[in-house]
Amino acid sequence: MGLLDGIGRHLGGVFAPLFEPAILHRGGVADEPVRARLDGAREASEEPGLPGRLVRAVVLTPGSPPNPDDEITLAGIRHRIVAVETDPAGSHAIIQGRPL
Repeated sequence: MGLLDGIGRHLGGVFAPLFEPAILHRGGVADEPVRARLDGAREASEEPGLPGRLVRAVVLTPGSPPNPDDEITLAGIRHRIVAVETDPAGSHAIIQGRPL
C-alpha cells in the first residue's frame, strides 16, 4: 500500500464544491456524473470531423480516470477527449478535448 493510496479520493471530495457538475461518457456505453472545471481554451489545428478549438479541463476522478476513448459534457457542450494527464494521488485528471 503506497503513501498516496486513498488520499486522492479524499482530496477530490474536499475540492468538489469548487467544480461544476459534468457527465463523463465512458466509451459510449456508460454515463458517469463527475465534477469538472474548464481551465482554458485555445485554437488548435483542425482535425477531420473536429473543430479547431481545444479546451482544457480539470476533472475530479472518484474512480478510474477518463481516457481518449471517452467524451465529456461540460457546461452543456459535449467534447471528445484527446489527451489525459493523471494525478499520482488519483484525485483528478487534466484533459484536453474538442467540442463535437
